[in-house]
Amino acid sequence: MVRVSTAASAQHRAVGEVTDLLQDRAEFERVLTSISERMGEIVDGDFLAGVEATLQQLVQYLGYDRCTFSEFIAGDYLNVLCSVGAGDVAALPRGRFDQRLPWFLSQLRAGQVVQMAKLPQDLPLEAAEEMAHVISMGLMSHLSIPLHIGGRVTAVLSFAAFRESRAWPIEVAARLKMVGQFLAGLLALERSGEEVRQLRQRIWHADRLQRLSTLSAAIAHQMNQPLTAILSNAQAGLRYIDRGHATPKVMREVLEAVERDEKRAAQTIRAMRSLMKRDDTRCERFQLAGALEDVLRLLSTEMLGQGIRVETRFDPSCRVAGERTQLEQVLLNLMFNAATAMQDCQPLDRRILIEVSHGAPGKVMLRVSDTGQGIAARDLATIFEPFWTTRREGLGLGLAICRSIVESHRGRIWGESSLGHGTTFYVELPLAPPDLHDLAALQTAAALRDTMPARIETVEQAAPSASVAPLVCVVDDDDGVRKSFVRLLDEAGWATASFASAEDFLAAPPEGDVACLLLDMQMPGISGPQLQQRLAESGIAASVLFVTGHGDVAVGIDAMKRGAVDFLEKPVDDAVLLAAVQRAYNNFAAVQAQTRVLAEARQRLALLSSREREIVAHVVKGRLNKQIAADLGISEQTVKQHRGRVMEKMSVRSVADLVRACDAAGMSAMSLSR
Repeated sequence: MVRVSTAASAQHRAVGEVTDLLQDRAEFERVLTSISERMGEIVDGDFLAGVEATLQQLVQYLGYDRCTFSEFIAGDYLNVLCSVGAGDVAALPRGRFDQRLPWFLSQLRAGQVVQMAKLPQDLPLEAAEEMAHVISMGLMSHLSIPLHIGGRVTAVLSFAAFRESRAWPIEVAARLKMVGQFLAGLLALERSGEEVRQLRQRIWHADRLQRLSTLSAAIAHQMNQPLTAILSNAQAGLRYIDRGHATPKVMREVLEAVERDEKRAAQTIRAMRSLMKRDDTRCERFQLAGALEDVLRLLSTEMLGQGIRVETRFDPSCRVAGERTQLEQVLLNLMFNAATAMQDCQPLDRRILIEVSHGAPGKVMLRVSDTGQGIAARDLATIFEPFWTTRREGLGLGLAICRSIVESHRGRIWGESSLGHGTTFYVELPLAPPDLHDLAALQTAAALRDTMPARIETVEQAAPSASVAPLVCVVDDDDGVRKSFVRLLDEAGWATASFASAEDFLAAPPEGDVACLLLDMQMPGISGPQLQQRLAESGIAASVLFVTGHGDVAVGIDAMKRGAVDFLEKPVDDAVLLAAVQRAYNNFAAVQAQTRVLAEARQRLALLSSREREIVAHVVKGRLNKQIAADLGISEQTVKQHRGRVMEKMSVRSVADLVRACDAAGMSAMSLSR
């Protein structure tokens, strides 16, 4: 009976052990399943947070004191990525593990599992430094599993016990290695993704710099405009002070103008710096229309130079969340593409329409439309592929970059086109919900719009005095520059009139003589040189003075050949500008005086009889009285009498004066004899 009982007891214990083992395995499998599910979500979320949660679950289930996941950097040292501790055992700090453990690292470098159930007894004699470290830390058991990716050790999963010695069953170690390998694979994927993101950022940044390099002249002009206004206003203020005209009202106007144009220059610099800086992947909420206006400010001069009219329809309530610089780059690329598509169009037909509005629920829609030649239907499906382009000098990366940026902001981009009717690109982005501050700002802006009168007048014409003083007219599309020039000229004593465009000047020319015309080179519609040509064709004698931010030697020479008095670059010093205006006025006065002399001479010539005109023709040729008498078949005395009446009617005292009067009237001897 005893033997039977003993056998039964042994069988019972064996069955119990097997049952416990099966239960442990089942529990471990449930833990692994939970970990697998969590790690599947790590790819789309915070990698380190997911790894840390995994390590925490392992520590809780296995009862270990600390679990650490480290990156093995070039086989040289361990970089702790995540570490969790149980109870009062602290986790290892993230970063480089600086303890010198040569034997330990050599084992990991060789791909050997470091498994020690009893420390420090299990350490070999050559592990002297490891021995000292274990004793100082109070480490009782340790397990480190090297993890391989691509044939080399890239990471290490480690476990430590401080409160009691722990065994590391082969089956448990094998399962832990499976978990570690999965984490190492995710780490490699994360590192590859980071490299791709950095490469993409560098490509985006290089594209922006390339775009900005083509805008260098336009950006210089954008800066010269406010700088010109600031300089002219400041110098006008100094003149007011020197002459005792610096009333508080006048100086306030000057300083307000300087402040306004300084802010305008700062906005240009900010927009340029924003596009030039490297992406810091900083996500922010911002008004999409405001970001696009910064880009349009940089592009305005370039578009104007190409004869492109840009129209906008912006809804200020459309806010998005993302990286501002990247979304600005999308518009920059779309604008360049639109400008290129319209190169073969007539200047009056070149138009770009940009709209920002609410699209589908929870979406913001950006539309960029051009009036170019359009894109063939067969190409619409491939225009966003890298290296697709219709330009010889293009790389075909612009639209591919746009798609990459938009998709990184959880949006989408597509195009619609028809040959001969232009192309429209659509960018759909998630709408960022407004906060209380945004709502209050929108309500305030709406209230201000309701109380402000609409601006319907674009011509600012300073009323000239009733005197006969000739006018100096300023024609410049930049409001700040135009007003600063008028202020400077008014202070210097010139009668002025100003116009925002050449069309305004032609539609309502000022009364009185225009002595000098200060013209900008590039303006919407009719340019400065085109206005100069029209005035010349109309016989208007105004002296033209170009003051522009688009100055170079070739342009200046061409302007002077067409009759311009001077060609100045913005910003221009007040003394230089006023001296040029004075020269222009002197030129105008000389032309006026010559015109008066010509008119008077012709009037006097008109008083001469036909016989007297014959006499004048012979006198101009240098003929003597008796020679003239012989030529005309009259007496010498008769010639003398006619010459006396000619000298009286022409108001001259000598033959030399008579010749000069005929020359001034544009009359040659041949024309006089007709």
